[in-house]
Amino acid sequence: MSGTAGQGSSTPKKWILLRAVEEAREPLGLKSTTLNVLRAMISFVGGDQITADQDDHHICFASNAAIAKRTHVSVQTVERHISTLVELGLIRRVMSANGKRWARRDRQGRVVTATGLSLMPLSERHPEFIQEAQRHADRVLEFTVLRDKVSAALARLRELVANDTAVSDLMTTVRNALRRKPDANVLCELLAEISVEISEITQTDTEKLRDSDNEIEGHKEDSLNPEVKKEKLSQIQVSPDQMERSFPRLCSELRFAKDQHHCDRLMDDIAEYLRLGQTWYAMKSTFGPAIRFIVLGYICQRAENIQSPGAYLISLLTKIEKGELSPSAMLTRTSNGS
Repeated sequence: MSGTAGQGSSTPKKWILLRAVEEAREPLGLKSTTLNVLRAMISFVGGDQITADQDDHHICFASNAAIAKRTHVSVQTVERHISTLVELGLIRRVMSANGKRWARRDRQGRVVTATGLSLMPLSERHPEFIQEAQRHADRVLEFTVLRDKVSAALARLRELVANDTAVSDLMTTVRNALRRKPDANVLCELLAEISVEISEITQTDTEKLRDSDNEIEGHKEDSLNPEVKKEKLSQIQVSPDQMERSFPRLCSELRFAKDQHHCDRLMDDIAEYLRLGQTWYAMKSTFGPAIRFIVLGYICQRAENIQSPGAYLISLLTKIEKGELSPSAMLTRTSNGS
């Protein structure tokens, strides 16, 4: 008797069991009407919990007409959705010889035995439904982040390209895909294509800038030449004290680097972990090691508040290239904890 009581006390309440099924409705393939029928059946079951200690605590013996009235649908609709719930293993039929649902009561009016539709699978499979709901939520979040990355990459590509027919076709394809509900594999392929285009355009622009720099007359003032400013950006140095003060997280990861080459490899590993994508590797042809360190450290310090690190990286680089955000400002912001 004590074992039964202990088991009942640890059983989730019936509406919590229903909530787990509702959160897993999409992977289970449940429609709203099916859930409404299940909700009505639960409301007919006595007690707060679905347990096997009494028949009326897990068996719904209400007629289809009564369920239909409570859900505001036809009897035929109720029959169809009950069959669906049985096929999915959410309920079980516990029928009498004549196929009817009924309940036998004692003199006090308490149900002694009953036949009908058992809701015990909701309790038995509750952990399974919770896990399925969590997996589904993770998939939805991952897909949302992927869409955000593609949208950010598309915006970045639009900024870099003026009138290039080949790239314009790609941008049109991406826009059409984002308007629908594309497959995750399709988005991954499109993101890879956009990243390659951005990398090639960025590298080409860098080479053009370098050629232009070589032609500039030596007596020109650097302050009047944006290309020279951009070249000097790649030569920025950061002192060890600044590194430790501004980016303690990244410094702790790089503390045992043997040399610059080893340090670069460790930074690449961190970038992979953060899923910064091809944009991180494209930076190597545009920015020096100090800028890469500052950008990676800046992202590491804010990692838990950034939903899409890849898109955030693209945004940072755009601001740096436009002169809207300077590396020294990034050092100051981080050390101030902003």
